[in-house]
Amino acid sequence: MKKIVLLVAMIVTIASCSKVKKGEYLITGIAKGIADGKMIILSGQTDTGLQIAVDTVKVKGGKFEIKGKVNEPKIYTIAIEGLQQPIPIVLETGEIDITVDKDSIWKSKIGGTYNNDQFNSFNTKTNAIVKKKMAFQNANMQKGMQAQQANDTVTMNKLNKEFNVLQEEENKFIENYPKENPKSFLSVLILGNMFKSPKFNLEDVKKTFNNFDESVKNTKPGKELAAKLKSIDKANTEKKK
Repeated sequence: MKKIVLLVAMIVTIASCSKVKKGEYLITGIAKGIADGKMIILSGQTDTGLQIAVDTVKVKGGKFEIKGKVNEPKIYTIAIEGLQQPIPIVLETGEIDITVDKDSIWKSKIGGTYNNDQFNSFNTKTNAIVKKKMAFQNANMQKGMQAQQANDTVTMNKLNKEFNVLQEEENKFIENYPKENPKSFLSVLILGNMFKSPKFNLEDVKKTFNNFDESVKNTKPGKELAAKLKSIDKANTEKKK
């Protein structure tokens, strides 16, 4: 009995330590090397696709905090005054951590909540593949130009084949992500883009979507995808009549 009481007390203590309530978010950022007073802008898209700023704060002591409310996961961006590229994040309930890399914005780290941990992991993997592709292109640029000038199709085909292996690695990772991560908000966004893919397979998309966690299905993109699949099924049924 004492062990149970102690366990309950520990759970209550952990819960009480949280800085946010249900439906709230707290973004805590570390911005080393960025001068105090620089503006941090949290932006999101409206239903019409218009990008708008929803909150602004200033860097103080190499840090910043943004707090607010959110109903469900959404993709937002954090823009830092003086830096060209914004940092995409999943705005959701919980404590979101950001470590800004001012020299290479794509190396900035996000985490703290499930979907931002997933997003960070996804970015780390895709960035590693992109880095390999760029390294290959840089190492073989001159060779490729010489082969093109000499109309050396053997060398050109060889280089294209080697690059396509790297490209396929990236494609496979992205294609398999929704299947392997049914609880990730990112999965429903990727699956929605599958309709534009030349490899689009309706049954495969439906199977992947049906395997999603309910929390993912119940997001706005999840409901839109469900409606789209239902509409396609209805259209196909009408054709068969």
